Amino acid sequence: MSKDFDYEEFVIECYNDKKDQEIHNASEENALLLFNKLFEKAIRDKEDVKIISNQLLKRFYNQLTDKLQQVLKNGNTVSVIVEKEIDDKEHNTFYQQSEGNLKIASNFDELPNFIVVGNNAFRYETDKNSTKAIANFNHESMGAFISNLFDKINNDILPA
Repeated sequence: MSKDFDYEEFVIECYNDKKDQEIHNASEENALLLFNKLFEKAIRDKEDVKIISNQLLKRFYNQLTDKLQQVLKNGNTVSVIVEKEIDDKEHNTFYQQSEGNLKIASNFDELPNFIVVGNNAFRYETDKNSTKAIANFNHESMGAFISNLFDKINNDILPA
């Protein structure tokens, strides 16, 4: 008799063992699990975090505020590009605590949503309308590609 697949257990195993393993997801709950583990990796390995988000949704990102603070306490950076208006600025604690490291990409449309930690761990949405994404905790070439993509977009954002 086979054991049912446990997604959370699989993600934790990939994170703990630093596996080069594709992890697929298409739900906000699984995305949050991946973001939490990616932030934990940034804390554990003392690495920078780069994020592109459509709106920086308060209901999602506020759950990551403590981890954001830990990354910053480590002396690492969390850089954020938001494509559209920030969701509920007044109550969005993640936004408020990363405000100095945040840019609005007003001259871009349809940016990919992603988070990349260091140069080897990421979650990259392949379809942001359905939150379909692929993640990996140890894929150097794709991690470096996504990190460089962030830097290029960041450098091309027009000043407000």
